[in-house]
Amino acid sequence: MRRLGFLLLLTCAAGGGPPPPHAATGPGDARLVTLKNGLRLLLAPDSTAAAVDLAVWVDAGPVHERAGATGIAHLFEHMMFRGSAHYGAQEHNRLIQAEGGTANATTTPDLACYYETLPREALELAFRLEGDRLASLELSPENLEAERSVVRDEKRLRTESSPMGRALQKLYAVAYTRHPYRWPVIGLDEDLARVTLEDCRQFFRGHYAPNNALVTVVGNFDAGEALGYAKRWLEPVPRRRVDDTPVPAEPPQGAERRAVERMEVPVRLLVLGWKAPGHADPDTPALQLLARIAFSGPSSRLHQALVSGKQSCLLVQGGLDGRKDAQLLYAVAALRPGADSARVERDLVDEVEKLAGEPVSDEELDRARRQEEIGTLFSWQTARGRAESLGTAQLVDGDWRAAGGRLDRLRQLAPADLRRAAARVLQSAGRSVVWVLPANAAAVQGGGR
Repeated sequence: MRRLGFLLLLTCAAGGGPPPPHAATGPGDARLVTLKNGLRLLLAPDSTAAAVDLAVWVDAGPVHERAGATGIAHLFEHMMFRGSAHYGAQEHNRLIQAEGGTANATTTPDLACYYETLPREALELAFRLEGDRLASLELSPENLEAERSVVRDEKRLRTESSPMGRALQKLYAVAYTRHPYRWPVIGLDEDLARVTLEDCRQFFRGHYAPNNALVTVVGNFDAGEALGYAKRWLEPVPRRRVDDTPVPAEPPQGAERRAVERMEVPVRLLVLGWKAPGHADPDTPALQLLARIAFSGPSSRLHQALVSGKQSCLLVQGGLDGRKDAQLLYAVAALRPGADSARVERDLVDEVEKLAGEPVSDEELDRARRQEEIGTLFSWQTARGRAESLGTAQLVDGDWRAAGGRLDRLRQLAPADLRRAAARVLQSAGRSVVWVLPANAAAVQGGGR
């Protein structure tokens, strides 16, 4: 994600104070409207908010790329700020900042999102800017080369220099053999080097269509005014034929997969992942709690067992990486020098998969539930946080109401529910194991790896 603006006052962005009344049950009520050109508009007004957030969500993530042309979805996160018919390069951001707002963008494996958080009085400006670049993005050789260079530098500085990030990329490359989740969001460097201007034009035409987009408006605004702005600035954008090439299905995994990778790392890393159903699956809240119980913080089972207890690891962390088509429950362990790697792997697998055979304690469940609930409610205090929750629910889960429904489900979970979800996911046939070893073989100690 590239930070594009920082001028919004903290009180405007965060909307401090206690959670609004609706935060106890969901991120707010919303109204979904479809414009004549097929664009979906999700309106969620809240008169108590300090700001309004407008976001354009596009079904244009790495899942829509093809092998040999990876990275173009993330490249567009940058290209979308290079100007359009009526605005020059970076002028979008400058105009939003001049109103006291901030603009940003993010690309996930499943989608792209462009958003502005700003005062209510500037909402029409955001509609006008988004409509202009959706209709007439400036795609030129100069813009492509400038942003290609930026993205490749970003890849080298942020991704390739991060052992943990590279280790997780390797895990996905092992866990998935056909689905696009097997390549990183930022793409492969050799693919980025050969992206052409025509590739960009085809991707824009095939994915950045109003009938392939969702616009969320969340926070302090008048719904009638916002609908009027949408009809004025977004509805005239012509609908286009959307690239409906199906995402390659991942074949069932019948046995554990393993790989060894050598990198410039100071210690050995063990990375494990267990495949789980997609984000809309009813067991997702249970898996979120299991991830907290197993991996989150000093009180987690893995930290207590391998860091504080046996002291075979310097750290153990993990989580549930939620994606639309499939999720991954993962763990990363950094081994102490001299630790027996075979024993560490056995201990880690046993500790995680124990969740499938034994119920968690009421204390563990309550602690994990509080952590998850507080994090969710805190995010819903901001217009940006509520927009992120509603937009993700609409595009990834298929219904904006899923955001509140997931929290309701989480509050009802019992130890038996977590055990059942764990038994469904934590199976050796769905497990992938990656060992990351120091490039200098002499640095490897213990366990034969």
